[in-house]
Amino acid sequence: MNFYKLLGLKIDATEEEIKKAFRKQAKKFHPDLNKDSEEIFKLINQAYKTLIDPEKRSSYNNILGKSNLLNVFEEKLLEFLGFTDKPKNGSNIHITLKVSLKDAILGSEKVITYKRYKTCENCEGSGLSQSSKIVKCKKCDGIGKIQTKIGKIVCFNCFGKGYEILNPCEKCKGQGYYKGLESLKINIPKGIDDGERLRIRNLGHDGTNGGKSGDLIIRFKLVENVFKKLGNDLYLKLKLQKPLEEYEILRIKTITDEILELKIPKEEKLPLTLKIPKEGYIDKSGNRGDLYIYIF
Repeated sequence: MNFYKLLGLKIDATEEEIKKAFRKQAKKFHPDLNKDSEEIFKLINQAYKTLIDPEKRSSYNNILGKSNLLNVFEEKLLEFLGFTDKPKNGSNIHITLKVSLKDAILGSEKVITYKRYKTCENCEGSGLSQSSKIVKCKKCDGIGKIQTKIGKIVCFNCFGKGYEILNPCEKCKGQGYYKGLESLKINIPKGIDDGERLRIRNLGHDGTNGGKSGDLIIRFKLVENVFKKLGNDLYLKLKLQKPLEEYEILRIKTITDEILELKIPKEEKLPLTLKIPKEGYIDKSGNRGDLYIYIF
């Protein structure tokens, strides 16, 4: 079953065209207006949910382009939607963690919280409870497919399995997994650079049916404040509140909160730039840049 053809769309349809086509088809095949179209309506709804989500649509397009036979396509489609008994590895999770320049220089710890699909602890991924019963699907009579006006399609009551679970696990609603919060303490290494990544194994989405868990990939984004970073050098702008000659000593707080005392020669005029060696950023190798202070 081609979701684009089902909604009467071209493969390059825009988001607005997808919404418009869905409203048209949903109205046409709504069970309240046509009692025999319940399965088609479910399929239309599934088509919309898949095509309106950019990530799901991209995966669907890959499957669609590689699948020439209907039975192969349906098998891949069910696997993509998560309704398969085959082992499926969990996907990686990518997050961006903002880090101040100070924390990046000194190294620090941060607690992050993110959402990931976890194997249900209550049923150990089976989707069953102690009172569960597995019965033959009433819609397809255990075949896994049903005959409709548009041809034989996967039964979306049992998603091709041919059976249903009565009284499934309450926590995961019979899916065997759920989306939950994960909290994790991250050690931020000293001297990280902007865009650097940290991969933590097996803390992405859990796999299903015995599949491996994905990884958590953290991308560090260095956040500048009054200090600007260029390579290992730092740049600071300092606006004086009174004439330069009235300052005997200028006290400057560095990126690591140390106080520098600078004595400016009386003959100097504003604006001026001071170079303070070895007060810049420290990279992983221990190399330290310089601090440039623009005073005006």
